[in-house]
Amino acid sequence: MSSFEHIKIVRTKNEIVWLTIDSLHNNNNALTSDLLKELKEVVISLKGKSFKGLVISSAKQDDFIAGTDLDILLSLNTKKKSEVFTSLGNQLCRHLKNLDCTTVALINGNCSNSGLDIALSCDIRIASDTKETLFSYHDIKQGHYAGFGGISYLIKHKGLIPALNIITHKSYLAPEALAIGLIDYIVPKHKFHQTAEYLIERVNEQQQAKPSSNWRHWGRKSFLPSKLSAYLAYNKQLEKTKNHSEKNAINSIIQTWKTYNTSPDAAHDEASSASKLLISDPVQQHLKLNKLYQQLDENITDLNPQTQHVHILGCGVMGRYLARLCAENGFLVSIYDTRQSALERLLPELYQYLDKNHPDSPKQQRLLDKIIIDIDNSGLNNADIIIEATPEEKHAKASLLHDIEQQIKSEALILTTTSSLPLDEISKGMTIPERLSLFNPYHPLFNSPIVEVSSQKESSDIYIIKSFAKVLKLKPIVVKNKAGYLGTRLLMTYINEAMHIHQSGISIQAIDKQTSNIGMSHAPFDLIDIIGIKECLTIAESLADRLDSDVPSILIQKNEQGQSGKNSGTGFYQYNKGKKQHSLFDKILHSSPSKIKNQKIEEKLIEKIINEARVCLQEEIAEKRELVDLIAIITTGFPTEKGGPLSYLDTL
Repeated sequence: MSSFEHIKIVRTKNEIVWLTIDSLHNNNNALTSDLLKELKEVVISLKGKSFKGLVISSAKQDDFIAGTDLDILLSLNTKKKSEVFTSLGNQLCRHLKNLDCTTVALINGNCSNSGLDIALSCDIRIASDTKETLFSYHDIKQGHYAGFGGISYLIKHKGLIPALNIITHKSYLAPEALAIGLIDYIVPKHKFHQTAEYLIERVNEQQQAKPSSNWRHWGRKSFLPSKLSAYLAYNKQLEKTKNHSEKNAINSIIQTWKTYNTSPDAAHDEASSASKLLISDPVQQHLKLNKLYQQLDENITDLNPQTQHVHILGCGVMGRYLARLCAENGFLVSIYDTRQSALERLLPELYQYLDKNHPDSPKQQRLLDKIIIDIDNSGLNNADIIIEATPEEKHAKASLLHDIEQQIKSEALILTTTSSLPLDEISKGMTIPERLSLFNPYHPLFNSPIVEVSSQKESSDIYIIKSFAKVLKLKPIVVKNKAGYLGTRLLMTYINEAMHIHQSGISIQAIDKQTSNIGMSHAPFDLIDIIGIKECLTIAESLADRLDSDVPSILIQKNEQGQSGKNSGTGFYQYNKGKKQHSLFDKILHSSPSKIKNQKIEEKLIEKIINEARVCLQEEIAEKRELVDLIAIITTGFPTEKGGPLSYLDTL
């Protein structure tokens, strides 16, 4: 065998080959062409040899194989390049399946996309039961898949609909993966080698006792294709997703199944279909945005959380989220609120989160020990980082910030989570207004790690804030200090326009449906109810004064009627225990207006978002246009496959 850069090979006396993947190109074993070629060379070299088994594992701490390297995916932008790469991976997996010896995958950490394809090509899959060990085909959400044959394998063994359910699921922890058959065993990592050796010996004994037994293929299911079952499967998946890119990928998978069913040709066609998806414009747009995400926290130095005390003022949704996030990442946290009811919500919410994400008792206790419920605000005096996270009320914030400055250490960092108020307006009462900086996370409203950061002066503060964000596993983007910053301006443009359209006589149901039809991932009236009527009105009025925009009258009316949104049970929609209720008239209201009206809804919403994005770019609210596109996709749900409003404008 040749010497290898990315894998290590050890052959033991008991005729087992141990293959350890340790990519030099990245820290998560994401696949590259070089790594695939080395893996293929090893597997081919074992053919016809008298080995009992091949065991594949990873040298990385928290990753088995984390899919395909993003830079590689971006480079596969021509038909020939994509075909060569997917064919290489497909061949590797076919050779792996056809080896005469028993193959075992030892999975610790992330096993996703093409990495999961490789694991599924092994006879036995053993996983560790850690929170880092996750299984997923999350690339499907972005409209593509590896094409190495793993999906065809799942369809053959599980049936079409169960396989589609598996690959469109967000991710599976090891116990969940075991329950659905993605893996065969769960053992502690320190028993990996012992378990693999035992199972290989056991399989070899069975083969010698019953040479003709087809042990590798127990439980296989074959489902004959039919137009009816394909139709039902396709429509069932379409009902589950509003993501156009995901629909394209699912359709591609179903077309392969309809043509080849579970024959060996299905795996070949999977590679061909995958290569076509990969070079499509929608998928390339997804990949470019992923790369932008990746670059946001590059070259940022981490803070040392063990020496830092964070004090949070405001125990609302944002305050509770930041308290948990800071404690989870090593900071000592104290949190204060004048409302006892707000503080009382913290611990139940925290316990619920810990039971789900940190079931291990010692970890729970360590995290709880990091959080202090500060009923007298005494933690303010000694904190290194102070975060003001109170509601969007200008005068209340200004007064609080004035008081904060009088009590804190001179070197302490002061941050505000305001999403709409300019820093210079709420810091006027401070002795040194420039001490105040912006730190506005998009989560929990949006499932995104983005945090907007801004400062009022050219100083080292912005670098410290970005470092703080990185420790919290957030992705900082620097925005100009101006009303609404970037995300809120784009969001409010979208939902305000939706309300104006509604005021023209079109039902909220029809508007929300049409936004889904055009690929918007956020329905505007759902968003308003989640944010809250009063909160939206406060922000709308704040921006109207500063950006010369209109406040929709329907928003004022809803607030005056005491309808506050999802949390209260009544907003633009009705809710019962947090679930949207559907009235008898919903079908009528939800029915689409005329094609012309639908087109007008689309034109007005898209035009408004594009125009606001252009203004934000002209005013240099963000450092580059790609960031404006990214934030528009996150906050308004602008279709990712269009690349964002500015990229879409370039195509018109």
